[in-house]
Amino acid sequence: MTPNPLLQFYHWLYRAPQSFLALARFNGTREQYTALLAGLLWFWAQFLYLHYWAQQPWPWLESLVEAAAVVVIGGVPVLWWATPKGDRWRSLTAMASRWQWQFVLGLSLYVAVAYHLPHASLFPWRRVLSHLIVADPWWLNFIFFLVGSVAALRVPFLLRDRTLSGLERWGWVSTAAVYLLLSHSSLISPAFATYRTEGFIITPLYLLLCAWCDWQHGRSPTSPRPVGLQGKDALLAAVCIFTLYWFSTPHFRFGSFIALQLFILAVIFGSGLGRQHFGYSFEPRWGDARLLGIMVIVALATLVPLGSLLGFLPLEEFNLAPPFSKLLVYIVLFSMRVGIFEEVLFRSGLMILIRDTLQQRGGDRHDPFWIAWGAILICALLFGVAHMGNTPGSGVELPVVAYRLIYIALATLASLFYCLMFACTQRLWGGVVLHGLVDALAVVSFGATLTAPF
Repeated sequence: MTPNPLLQFYHWLYRAPQSFLALARFNGTREQYTALLAGLLWFWAQFLYLHYWAQQPWPWLESLVEAAAVVVIGGVPVLWWATPKGDRWRSLTAMASRWQWQFVLGLSLYVAVAYHLPHASLFPWRRVLSHLIVADPWWLNFIFFLVGSVAALRVPFLLRDRTLSGLERWGWVSTAAVYLLLSHSSLISPAFATYRTEGFIITPLYLLLCAWCDWQHGRSPTSPRPVGLQGKDALLAAVCIFTLYWFSTPHFRFGSFIALQLFILAVIFGSGLGRQHFGYSFEPRWGDARLLGIMVIVALATLVPLGSLLGFLPLEEFNLAPPFSKLLVYIVLFSMRVGIFEEVLFRSGLMILIRDTLQQRGGDRHDPFWIAWGAILICALLFGVAHMGNTPGSGVELPVVAYRLIYIALATLASLFYCLMFACTQRLWGGVVLHGLVDALAVVSFGATLTAPF
């Protein structure tokens, strides 16, 4: 009897996503080789982009320094921690302490070198750092920045572990908050040409978030044998992601990855559940590669016609034969910069939180199918909503509201493929590559106005 392809497809949709309900198993050797290769590819692509395809091409020396900083300070920890050697530490405290010192030393070396290069004005942080809080000297502002940043990076660990007294904990929180207020408002800073009030809004929000997180961890201490993520872990994750503000003014290309590293340490490693629980691995497998190929074809066959029909992808901007080198660089950069950041947060973070919550609330009473697909659908929808702030570019004639609604719908649909990739493989690499391919082709071949933060 000939198998019915439709029934086989339904059977796959029912069974395959349930893989991520079990504990993943990784091959450490492949993980290490992947981390090394990904780091080299990232450096190569970042250098080529800055030197050839940036809006204002950079000289080769400045391109080398910036590419090295992005990969070494921003990317290497995220890639290396997803290996057996990367997460083999005596304690989270030792791991976090060493990471913070490495961040301070690496950032200081980078700023000191970049500041004295012939074309130092190209670095996006250069102008703001010279008068961030006081009007020169730049090194004094840099010290203020380091103090505020280190305080912000310490806060999540203090809130989780509660090893210090309340007064000491809130001393660190207050230090981070004062810096946030001064660096994001024109209260005393000469960095802003016009009156700026952002700091007066985000600083109270940060303090309220820290207070809520501190209260939650105080009333329900971390269990020595955790079974899954809880609501207080979501609050801690929010505190970690809030540190994006510390690296937005002044802006560093690798700033978002510092917040991501903090999330990985404080939530993924800090939970005590292990990398396997979160699917935090970039290990490739041949079986996953076949699934990735199918996902790419189905995703493009779905998203491109729909995006064109809705006016999101302007037909006059289509370029089905872009320069191969440019396309390859964009694929690598979108995979590394956007793919890794969003996949770790949304798949190893949010999707796992939803899965754990559904399992804790429903237990054995719920069919595994509903738990798996519930996590996939909720995560995809929240991923789409998270992109509601995007605005149309010059080539898009849609009204802002319509553009944002279409963006949310397309991002939600794309996220379904990313979530499926993660659920079926229990790994991040497939979703990262798929994410990078979709975004790069949308920008280079189909004229989409997506944010390219590289």
